Amino acid sequence: MLSDLRISDPSVLLMEPLRSIASLKELTISSNDELVSFPNEAEQWFLNVRSSLSKLQFGWLKSLQSLPSSLESLSSLQELIIGYNVPMLRELPNLPPSLESLKIWGECHPELKERYREDGGSDRHKIAHIPHIDISTK
Repeated sequence: MLSDLRISDPSVLLMEPLRSIASLKELTISSNDELVSFPNEAEQWFLNVRSSLSKLQFGWLKSLQSLPSSLESLSSLQELIIGYNVPMLRELPNLPPSLESLKIWGECHPELKERYREDGGSDRHKIAHIPHIDISTK
């Protein structure tokens, strides 16, 4: 049983045996300069692990502009970390009600910090249900 997976290219999620995995606790996607968004097949893959994935981390993705919209369906997700050089990401998708911790660290787009800032960010209401929020970007 696989519990923790670290990858740089989400397309490997579409290859066997990862394609058929139905239980995974932690996933880290990092160190990819070309990734701009997630293909539809990868978006669908997240639905396979929606009841087991509790921690998701994105980092060192200098071209990434959007996170998977299927994150909202991850009913077991408790911790989401976006950190360390994700400078093109401007907004978050809808996040699941199960989320207990959101951390946005390091070099991120200034608009991301502005939208979700505690004192009146335009999209702060979208993350207001999360008990622990740490947004400390440059």
